[in-house]
Amino acid sequence: MKELVKISVTVANRKYTLSVENEDEILIRNAAETINNKVKEFLLQFPGKDMQDIMAMTLLNYAASLGKSDKQNSFVNEELHSRLQNINQLLVEAV
Repeated sequence: MKELVKISVTVANRKYTLSVENEDEILIRNAAETINNKVKEFLLQFPGKDMQDIMAMTLLNYAASLGKSDKQNSFVNEELHSRLQNINQLLVEAV
């Protein structure tokens, strides 16, 4: 079983204590920093919006990016699979 460590991160001026696997600590801290940077960007871009709106916009932004990345990864995986099948067929024919 992997060891969990307790860490504290601040997101949008709110502190959260999390139990994470040791190797995920840097990932979580970097994610919090990335979120905070996007929150700051949206606060400057949309003055007067409340924090709930800013957080929703931040969440939608990253969810859309994740969806796009998933789609690209799926395409790459399909392309690799197709190429490996072609290589395998060439090897079978060569033997």
